Amino acid sequence: MHTGRGNLILRDGRRLELVFQFGSKFDDLRSGYLYLDTAGLDPASYGDRLQMTCEDGTPVSFVVTHFSDRYLAVAGRVVSAAA
Repeated sequence: MHTGRGNLILRDGRRLELVFQFGSKFDDLRSGYLYLDTAGLDPASYGDRLQMTCEDGTPVSFVVTHFSDRYLAVAGRVVSAAA
């Protein structure tokens, strides 16, 4: 289990603090949960890729597979410097 803190970057530029818990950390692939209060967010914003920045500066691009008012279940990959 890979855990840490980071920021969800919304399309309007807002950054929301979160705690992440990834069940897999294989190469550049990630899947797991982002824990944050999503009650004030429009669920339509989950229909496209989202960005997260880990506390160590690692950028992760992901899609939401499931959500609630307390978490987002996600699958994605680390964004390489060449991308």
